[in-house]
Amino acid sequence: MVRIGILGCSNIAYTRFVPAAKRVKDAELVCAAEEYDKTKLEKFCSDCGVAPEESFDALIARDDIDAVYVPQPPALHYKWAKKALEAGKHVLVEKPATVSFDLTSDLVETAKKNSLALHENYMFVYHSQIAAIRKLVEEGRIGDVKMYRMSFGFPMRQANDFRYDRALGGGALLDAGGYAVKLSCVLLGDTVKVDSARLTGLSGYEVDMYGSFTIADEKGITVQASFGMDLGYQCRLEIWGTTGTLTANRIFTAGDGVEPEVEIQTNAGKDHIVLPADSHFERSIEHFIEEINDNGAREKMYKEMLLQARVMDEVKKVAESNL
Repeated sequence: MVRIGILGCSNIAYTRFVPAAKRVKDAELVCAAEEYDKTKLEKFCSDCGVAPEESFDALIARDDIDAVYVPQPPALHYKWAKKALEAGKHVLVEKPATVSFDLTSDLVETAKKNSLALHENYMFVYHSQIAAIRKLVEEGRIGDVKMYRMSFGFPMRQANDFRYDRALGGGALLDAGGYAVKLSCVLLGDTVKVDSARLTGLSGYEVDMYGSFTIADEKGITVQASFGMDLGYQCRLEIWGTTGTLTANRIFTAGDGVEPEVEIQTNAGKDHIVLPADSHFERSIEHFIEEINDNGAREKMYKEMLLQARVMDEVKKVAESNL
């Protein structure tokens, strides 16, 4: 049994992490802490059935905690994940793990040194639809894959949302763009290079609000991606092959109870496929526990995190060179 403490009473912890963790047989939620709002902590703990702790530091210091979940805004991830790792705790950190390759590398080195799991919670990659889509492609349903297109964007949120605050690690790249980078790495592997990228702001906001990039692997197979935080909702993957295309419209956000739909179009017509519902948050927590118990799984996650951080930095640097 892995005993988990929660560092912060964020909405994602309340609505997504806690319900999923309660369904994972090898996970036990022990306590939660909130540095900023004690009233919020009391409600969170009462609703979620965990004990309150007086501070993040006090939670990390507890001997009855095996692991911590870090769901703060991105700019705070490094500080608290580092403290937890140095205290001997396994860490499940929300995406992105940090705001730079250097900081992520430091966390990975700390985790390695202490033989600890460090898991970046891009949970969509663990949804069963990813394996189902791979199988359809491997069966030759659209011929040989030559290109991927993806888009992830959503309407404007409340003005005080951390996504619009540079100091908290806001911006379209670190938020929506990170999903597109992650899926690009999953699809193309570790030989990926960034060919082009743009990040665009919006009057009245201090962060990038829209972006796009083109990434290719060593064979020249390409991903074209676009993302943003002031758009009509899209969550789309298109795989373009020599004989057809496969399209999935909930690739990043097929939450609990959602049956993802895939459409395959060829010269023979359209095939509409409904895939099973899954809990990608639950599957991600299960992978985290596997990494705690298995060194091979742990090392694999280290490499995936470093690849993700490297490509994110490359997108930012290429975009900055176009300003």
